[in-house]
Amino acid sequence: MNDDGKELITAIYKEGDFMGYTALLEETSYTDNAEAMEDSEVMLIPKMDFYTLLNSDAHVAKRFIKLLSHNLVEREEALLNLAYNSLRKRVANGLLHVYDKFKKTPGDKPKLEIPREDLAQVVGTATESLIRTLSDFKTEKLIEISDGKISVVNEEKLKNLLN
Repeated sequence: MNDDGKELITAIYKEGDFMGYTALLEETSYTDNAEAMEDSEVMLIPKMDFYTLLNSDAHVAKRFIKLLSHNLVEREEALLNLAYNSLRKRVANGLLHVYDKFKKTPGDKPKLEIPREDLAQVVGTATESLIRTLSDFKTEKLIEISDGKISVVNEEKLKNLLN
């Protein structure tokens, strides 16, 4: 959140994802906020247990190095997207990112039940701009919106908007 109170959602986590480990590795306080979008169970790994596991198991340490690298690449791509892409591309990218996070299996076609304000914060735009773009996508038959839930109808065409 910036000084003006504008929020940017930097990550959406799903089952099995780890969060907060960057602050542990940097030995700083975790400054982000987290909000569950559905019933969730969060498991806490005590700090000393985390350090012991990292220092005693090379496989675990390697896994967290890969996670850090992946997160860094994702953040760089998100910054480039935010800085240089058109609103249409940013909305398409944000939709696809959230869509992938909500997929339970590779062929799954989840209905996204995410508040428009939250989706706007993922994309980094005003809610009104997001709604106009979603309306355009609906007219173009890229998505369907029913009861506030977004269904991606044509994933390939949405992906093509990113090119």
